[in-house]
Amino acid sequence: MAWATGNNCIYLVVDIADKDFYEVEELITYPVNPNGDPLYRSWDYEAKTLPAETELKAYLNYLSNNWESIVGKDLSGVTQPYMFTGAKARRLLVYCKESYHPPWGEWFQLSGDEAERRTFTRFRAAINMVISPHEVDHIDFVPS
Repeated sequence: MAWATGNNCIYLVVDIADKDFYEVEELITYPVNPNGDPLYRSWDYEAKTLPAETELKAYLNYLSNNWESIVGKDLSGVTQPYMFTGAKARRLLVYCKESYHPPWGEWFQLSGDEAERRTFTRFRAAINMVISPHEVDHIDFVPS
């Protein structure tokens, strides 16, 4: 109601019964499934393929040689990319210094604070940017 009122659209909702309203805390622009996760539509989804072993080696080599410029000085001092795993190599294993606390909380658990969790999202996005068109969906940390 507040949005409709503020945007001169109240006429669209005045006759809707309270029981028929659907409320969300944050407006989003993509379809969601019943759990609130992004909805992948079979007709709008591109299947991922497994890159050739030579490509994976090249990606890992690039990550290793440019790690500091990719993830920053602090994280590069306590982490190192190790290997791609998974059926389509979309999981990256990264060695980590277990005693260090990453900005997103812990190595094996994200912080409850959204701003801190976003630092992990940026970490993964920086990695994906340099290995494109390949992408990693998951990053697992291995104490070293």
